[in-house]
Amino acid sequence: MKPSRDTLLALGLFLVLALLTVFAALQQTQEVGPPALANNSNEPNGARALWLWLTDLDYFVHDTVQAEYAIPGNTSLVLLLEPQTPITEAEWEILDAFVENGGTLLLAGEGGGTAQAVRHYGFSLRYANEEIPALAPLLPLFTNPPLTNDPTPSAEDSPSARGATLHAYTYLQPDRPAEDEDPLPFIPLIALAEGPILVTLQQGEGRVFLSADVTPFTNTGLKDPGNPELILNLIGTVPRETHVWFDEWHHGKRLETAPAQVSGPGEWLRGTPAGRALLYVAGVIFLGLLLGGRSFGRPVPLAHEITRRAPLEYVTALANLNRRAGNRTALLRHYHSHLKRSLGRRYRLDPALHDGEFLTRLAQYEPTLDIENLRNLLARLTRKNATETEMVQWAREAAEWIRE
Repeated sequence: MKPSRDTLLALGLFLVLALLTVFAALQQTQEVGPPALANNSNEPNGARALWLWLTDLDYFVHDTVQAEYAIPGNTSLVLLLEPQTPITEAEWEILDAFVENGGTLLLAGEGGGTAQAVRHYGFSLRYANEEIPALAPLLPLFTNPPLTNDPTPSAEDSPSARGATLHAYTYLQPDRPAEDEDPLPFIPLIALAEGPILVTLQQGEGRVFLSADVTPFTNTGLKDPGNPELILNLIGTVPRETHVWFDEWHHGKRLETAPAQVSGPGEWLRGTPAGRALLYVAGVIFLGLLLGGRSFGRPVPLAHEITRRAPLEYVTALANLNRRAGNRTALLRHYHSHLKRSLGRRYRLDPALHDGEFLTRLAQYEPTLDIENLRNLLARLTRKNATETEMVQWAREAAEWIRE
């Protein structure tokens, strides 16, 4: 037995409902991974190991955020690692004031957020086509603990001296300053052949470190030889037992607030599970009615459908039909009969009489009539294969006889 149309429609709607339910369940169960260099991330590119290590070094490490962006009080070091959200002008004013008052900012990353951030200090983040492991020799600035350019210590180095293990794909390129701007002087600490990957610059009473490589700060990179020593040299100016703040604001972390009160039925429909369920049910019902072809009311006729036609339109239409059909002979016979009936009605003559007898009797009653002209007209009205022009002319003459 072939299923009915309503059955197929119901099965289709049920299938759509099932698919949407499965999709919603998958969306709810799917967990969004933490961003790169997040302090609570145990992923290889996370910074959880750095958080725990700094805690073991007797630093007071925290990541508190407020309703608006602000650096907590008593903070000595801000770690801004791989920012995900752009830093606004108001936030830069807060960071600049913090550094100028003696704070230390360590900005590291290789993504788009970092590329936008380093422009604030007059640098551009450039990307290499492949990893560039070769480091250019620099002055021995890293001495606490000793750090060289080679990750493998040699016999001439001290037992603890080794180089950082970096995997650089990006480097910093100083921008050409404008004519009315004075560039901030910087010192390259680690460099590639293309340009520096780690620089430091003085800003007010504080210091800023910019790094184009995030390897030393990740969970896996912190275990590589030389990377802990590199970080110790960078934060060596920050005394122990001071506050270190991980800037998780630019990883998307915000202060959790109580849910806002619903301020109307529209917001309730869009913002609550029950309201969204009602919207979904209404959408399914509308889809069912639409697919089922159910009308929502009596159809409204169009204006041209309810306007009556003028009588002249019917006359014109009938004339056009006769013209297309070529019924000129029938029309001439009609005028022939109509003319005899009109004349016979005046004098009580039978229009079925032969034309000759009809005209003879008509002449007896009305001697003044032009019988010969009328005889010719009746003869012409009985002709066949008349042209349209002749038919119109003869019909006009018949109409004049009828009016007289």
